[in-house]
Parts: sequence; C-alpha cells; structure tokens
Amino acid sequence: MKPSDILKSLLPPLAGGPAGGAWWKDPATRNRLIVAGVGLAFFIYAYFIAHTCLLGTTGSPSTSMFGWLWAFWKLGADYAHGYVVPFVSVGFGVWLWKRHLQSEPMVADTRGMSVVALALVLYWVGAKATNPRILAISMVLLVFGTIWYLAGWKWAKTLWFPCAFMLFMIPLNFLEEQVAFPLRMFVTTFSVKILNLFGMDVVQQGTAIFSVNRHFEPLDVADPCSGIRSLVALMALTALYGYITMDRGWKKWLLFASSIPLAVLGNLARITTIAFVAQGFGQDLATTIYHDYSGYIVFSLAILCMLALGTTLNIHYRELIYRWTQEEVALPRPPSRPAK
Repeated sequence: MKPSDILKSLLPPLAGGPAGGAWWKDPATRNRLIVAGVGLAFFIYAYFIAHTCLLGTTGSPSTSMFGWLWAFWKLGADYAHGYVVPFVSVGFGVWLWKRHLQSEPMVADTRGMSVVALALVLYWVGAKATNPRILAISMVLLVFGTIWYLAGWKWAKTLWFPCAFMLFMIPLNFLEEQVAFPLRMFVTTFSVKILNLFGMDVVQQGTAIFSVNRHFEPLDVADPCSGIRSLVALMALTALYGYITMDRGWKKWLLFASSIPLAVLGNLARITTIAFVAQGFGQDLATTIYHDYSGYIVFSLAILCMLALGTTLNIHYRELIYRWTQEEVALPRPPSRPAK
C-alpha cells in the first residue's frame, strides 16, 4: 500500500463528484478515521501539552512528559542520545514499511485495544504519581497498540522493534544509586588488580585508588565513571545493529546482552589507563585532558568489539567446515616424457 492509498483511506475526497461522501458511508474507514483523529489529539495533549511531570523535587515547576525528556537530554553527552532515538525509530519504521508492509493491507484488529487500554491505565498511574518514566512507557505502548488496532497484527509484528526502540530515550539516572555503586566497586577492584599485575604499587580504599609511593593523588571512581551512562547508549546501538544484521533471534539477543560486559570492560580500561597516565605523565594530564576525551576512545573500541562479535556470530561455521573438508584438491600431474 502506497502512502497516497493510506491517505485516501483515512481522509475524505477533496473534490466533489460521484465519489464525494463515499468515505463516510464506509463504516471501517469512518471508524478508523475517528479513532485515528481522537488518538492523535489525545497523544499530543497527553504527552506534549499536559503538565504531568516535575522537573525536580516537590515544588519545582511542572512540565509535560516531552518537556521532562527534553530537560534531561540537554544535560550533556550522557543523555544526548535521546535526541536521536525518536528519529531512528521513525526512520527505521519507514524502512520496514517499504521493505515488508508496502503491499500489506491495513485490517483493523480489536485485539490491539487491549494494549491501548493497558497504555491508558499506565498513563493514569504515571500522571497520579507524577512519574515521567511510567508516562513514557505508556506512550510506547500506546503507539504499538494503536498500530495493532488500526492496521492489524502483521503491521504490529513488523513494527514492534521501532516502537520498543523508543524506550532508549528514557533517562535511567535512577539506576545510578542502585547500580552505579556496585559498578564503581567492581571497576575499582579490578583496576587495582590490573595495575598491580603491571608492577604499580597501588591499593584500594573504597572506590578510590591510592598510590603507595605517592606517584599521584588518590583517584576516586565517581558515579559518572561507573559506566552506567555509556551502557544505555551502547545497548541502544547494539540493539539496532543486531536487529539489522543478525539472521537469528538468539544471535540478536546475545549481541544485545554483550553490550553490558562491553560497557563495563571499556570503562575498566578507561580507569586503568587514567592511573597509568597519572603515574607516567602527571595527574594534571590524567584528570583533565585524558579523563575528558578517553571516554570517546573507549566507546569507539567498544563499538569495534561489537562489530567483531557480530561478524563472528554471522559466520556459518557448518558451511565453512564443510567446504574445508569436502574441497577437492587436484593431484599434480606426472611430468610428461619427451617423445622418442
């Protein structure tokens, strides 16, 4: 189905004639138009206009759910990927539509109303609790349920990933209190072990690395250095890369799960190298220039590891082994004797 066909099925004819008013006589088209219009109006008001969220603690000015997301995205590089996520979701949805759904008819499916109802319940709970994350989850469910109801299960099944990908735009800063501290302890402990292995006399005290010989001042692994913030961006990237390139479901989930150890190992390498730079070139260089820019280097290395793992998973080993074992090797011909 072309975009013009979808538009014609939803909107009335702009000119009169024999077909004038025929769109309103078709119950399916009429109901779809009404539901789409009401749903779009509710979507805009509920998530872009209604002040259901607080920007900070109690007493702070209220804002809409999208305003809350925008305020977090503006905080810096840790949450800046949120700007890109909606565009990636829409663009990837259009790509899937062109590839799989262009000729698929839109057939209403009432089962999608169950997801819409769940989204409305979550919206009510989130608004009452002024919890923007519940509101954001309800928005994702509402989009998916509306697609299911208006277009059918085939459309919803194909477009579930672009809908789910929107979850990565939700800031997970609340995990910094529950997850960041264990990650800080893990990174600090293993950084000390690696540094000792390379002959550096350092000890751990809490989440800080101390040089016994006082080659540098104590290096404290703070919450931003735990890796929790880079983890979300790397999870989003591996999810997108895995969904596009992997040919099996278990490969996609395995690559997605690998983002967690890749982010932790990358941050471990960053903390360890900061200590190396502090002892070899001075603490000022280590805690300023190298500290500020090493994150980009480590993140790039994590992406390269992700690409290497994805390439390894896509190798068809049975076919490769079969070719190696079944390949026929031509025997060398005996030297020809000169004719007498």
